[in-house]
Amino acid sequence: MVRFWSECHTMRTIAPRQIVTVCIAAALAGCGGGGDGGNTAGPPPSPPPVSPAVAYANSVLLGSTPAVALSVVPATTTTSPVLVSPVAAPLVMAGNNALVSLYQPAAFAGAGIACVSAAAGSIGTVTGVNAGVNVKSVAALLNNTWTPVTEPMGAWAKLAASAAVFDGWENCGAKAEGGPSPASTLTVNADDSFTDNVFDGNPSTTVRIVDQSFSATQAMQMLSGAGLTDTSNAQNPQVIRLTIYANAASQTLLVEQAIPASGATNGNPGYVAIYFSRQ
Repeated sequence: MVRFWSECHTMRTIAPRQIVTVCIAAALAGCGGGGDGGNTAGPPPSPPPVSPAVAYANSVLLGSTPAVALSVVPATTTTSPVLVSPVAAPLVMAGNNALVSLYQPAAFAGAGIACVSAAAGSIGTVTGVNAGVNVKSVAALLNNTWTPVTEPMGAWAKLAASAAVFDGWENCGAKAEGGPSPASTLTVNADDSFTDNVFDGNPSTTVRIVDQSFSATQAMQMLSGAGLTDTSNAQNPQVIRLTIYANAASQTLLVEQAIPASGATNGNPGYVAIYFSRQ
């Protein structure tokens, strides 16, 4: 199934069933007077303060199934945020990675999504709809207060019983028109199926909704360790996993990831997306 929206959102293949600058300021040293001739140099300038890195021990990297301990050095007035990864992954190298966008809702402390610049090319390009994007999500950020639920099927049943609604974020909601906005709405239905209504466009401007429906069986496969094998696109077979996370405050979020069956590559890395339960 083709997942798409315009502006800065990524086209992604999902499961069967489709209804439709960094600039760094240099510190200038001052010269003090004093001494007999007044020419003695003053003390060297102090280095600019470095923002402490924030740890996200249970994160999910693009193209990776196990949890990865990532950290983020927050942005300052002169620098962009930096993602620090212990391992290489699609669109991420081991070490420091400059982020083009970072979305961390205040209501969900310790969680967010990190994005980097990516070649536009065919990513997110739909003829007659959009011209391609250059921002792609590379990690769902989760600190150690967020852990996978121990009984995902039971947790999903509770979400179904309450008709839980989640706001989906991919590519940090980045777009040229302004601040971030959700990319989709996921609703868990009473029969354990779910719908994911993807915004083709931006909710603040012109938007068309692409409805995606997933059966209870497909949902259970996504929630299982094996995941749902999607071969609807013969050139992009992938395994889709859906993980439910919770924290001590009983908040819930979902992380959805797709890993190409042949292995993640920079050319076809799959996707990672995060869904925050609607408050």
